[in-house]
Amino acid sequence: MLKHAWTAIAVLLTLLLVWPAAAQTPRKTVMVVDFADRAGGWTYTRETVTQRVISRLRDDAALRVLPREQVQDALRQARVETFGMLDWEDAQKVAKSLGADYALMGEVTTFDQQYTGGCLPIVGCAYTVTATVNLRGKILDVAAGTFVAEPTAEIRKQQSSVSVWVGYWWGSVSVDNFDSQLIGKATLEAVDDFVKKARSAIK
Repeated sequence: MLKHAWTAIAVLLTLLLVWPAAAQTPRKTVMVVDFADRAGGWTYTRETVTQRVISRLRDDAALRVLPREQVQDALRQARVETFGMLDWEDAQKVAKSLGADYALMGEVTTFDQQYTGGCLPIVGCAYTVTATVNLRGKILDVAAGTFVAEPTAEIRKQQSSVSVWVGYWWGSVSVDNFDSQLIGKATLEAVDDFVKKARSAIK
């Protein structure tokens, strides 16, 4: 009787030790190519959007996202484009060299902040600020060599402002204060929406 009890305990302990390891699904490795800035205007659009996409993907514990610098170095060494929508063969070649399961690439098609309104005597200055950020991308299944999704995001945000606005919007926006600006908030929403759609294709 005692022998059977010890055997049962041994089996149970073995199952408890083996089960968590078996239950864990290996993390998928993702290579993110810098987003191309097709909108123009702000100097830091490409860097800012790409870094926020990488950061948002890293919030998912099931993913391993390669460092941006490592991806950029590999693309340069392969002598292919370092941003935007790469040819699938180029993307596959570099992704395989880095051990990535998926390659995500994209473009910023709209990245703008518009002001409407103006200044009147006595009343003062009042503006409506509208920020628009549009993203589109592709996700390559590296092993299959095929694109499995084309996520997009289109965000438009508005707010009222009583400050005096002069010149282009990017004159008052920097990398340090970006997230607190309306264009920054629109970008974060666009990235969230884009990554949510992209994540559903990474399995």
